[in-house]
Amino acid sequence: MAIHIHCPHCHERLTEMHHHCTHCGMALPPGVLYALAAALGVTPPPSPGLTVGAIPPHVSPTPSLSALSTAEEHHTSPAHHSALRPWLAATLSLICGLGQLYNGQIVKGVVLLICGIAAVAAWPFLLGKMLALILWLYAISDAYLVARRALPLEHRRQHAKP
Repeated sequence: MAIHIHCPHCHERLTEMHHHCTHCGMALPPGVLYALAAALGVTPPPSPGLTVGAIPPHVSPTPSLSALSTAEEHHTSPAHHSALRPWLAATLSLICGLGQLYNGQIVKGVVLLICGIAAVAAWPFLLGKMLALILWLYAISDAYLVARRALPLEHRRQHAKP
């Protein structure tokens, strides 16, 4: 099965390796050039704006091993600067799904809330009681663990048991 690469501007099939489309003359983006080189089995020619050996502007240099270890400790994603409190999330999950809603898991929270209502409606039956207990324990533990994962690493280390 052959792979065919097409120009993103005129949608004509590209058969030769050039920086510009041979049909419409538009410059080909780097991704199309790399895909075309892979499809043709050739090495892509260097971009006209880059010197040989230079790192393209969209690629960051590979960090060293020591920089990786410090980057893991000081991770700056939005989830790690969260103010979620695990015990508050677990307490809210006494009503199935509220802890998940607190954690920002809207779909999971609504599904657990609906399942909790169904378990309460089925309470007179033995299966309803077992379902309610399992669902309740799952909702509490899940809300606690998800909120705990959202805490910064330093905060988790301070509160870890020795």
